Amino acid sequence: MLSLQINMLRDECCAVAAQLMKRKTLDEVELEDCARLDDALAEAYRILRHTVAKVTLARLRRKSRTRQQ
Repeated sequence: MLSLQINMLRDECCAVAAQLMKRKTLDEVELEDCARLDDALAEAYRILRHTVAKVTLARLRRKSRTRQQ
């Protein structure tokens, strides 16, 4: 659920950046803010995926040890 929300926010960021690029006068500060926000969201997504993978792997290992005993 959270990963979906992060991706939706990234999509919105891209849409805003595209709108900014269409303007006659480019606001580089706003465009840079969009880029930084997108970078931060991408990093949050990467951390979330990594953490979920670690938790999943830990659960699988724990189940495997329980079955062997």
